[in-house]
Amino acid sequence: MSELSKRVLTALVLLLLIWGWYFHLPEVWFESALSLVICLAATCELVLLMRMPKPVWFMLSSLPLWLLFLERPEVIWLLPAMLVWFAMFIFIPDSEAPSFSRFFAFAWLFSWLYLFALAISVTHATDNGRMLVIGACLAVWASDTAAYFVGRKFGKRKLCPAVSPGKSVEGMFGGLFFGVPVAVICWTSADLLSWLPAVLLAMVTVLTGVLGDLSESAVKRMLGVKDSGRWLPGHGGIFDRIDAIIMAVPVTWLLWSML
Repeated sequence: MSELSKRVLTALVLLLLIWGWYFHLPEVWFESALSLVICLAATCELVLLMRMPKPVWFMLSSLPLWLLFLERPEVIWLLPAMLVWFAMFIFIPDSEAPSFSRFFAFAWLFSWLYLFALAISVTHATDNGRMLVIGACLAVWASDTAAYFVGRKFGKRKLCPAVSPGKSVEGMFGGLFFGVPVAVICWTSADLLSWLPAVLLAMVTVLTGVLGDLSESAVKRMLGVKDSGRWLPGHGGIFDRIDAIIMAVPVTWLLWSML
């Protein structure tokens, strides 16, 4: 099977699974799946990606965090978890000297993963919240696809060559051009926002998605790896698929709450 066929097949399977998980699971099962399957798997992938000392200890210690999140989804659990992990990183014997840049990269990506889980958990309780997340995700995915094709056709100026040489300024504007209307149509048709706030929020959503993508690319470049993992055939790891939305969705949720 070709690499493109693997990517398409994996994408279709993921789409069906996510659609059923997000729209058709009862609330209690939705929460359990979110905390104990998706987020736990993403945490394990991140631990392995960062080559943490005694990775099994870090994986097991993340389970109480997600169980607490399952019981009471709040941001307050994040700080004590980070303090415990930092102490583990310092004091667990390792063959190499502690790399603080590696730990802080882990903390950066995990914090956004946690905020993404929090945003999904809180917004899933209402129709408006679900529509907000759907619009944000569709905008990010549409902009990412458009940026790829526009960048290949018209891209001349590199957006951030030190981090991701393949991205171009023209591709970013192409992503804005195609991604923003998707979110605006989704949000205005659901009466979440009027058109002007929807346009502004959609622009922030798309640009934040670009930052999320570049953020993971910077970490992978620092580590000298191509993919965050091998969970998804043809796609790489979980973070390779959610790098943009784990930053875009929490920011969109926060700004929408303010609006």
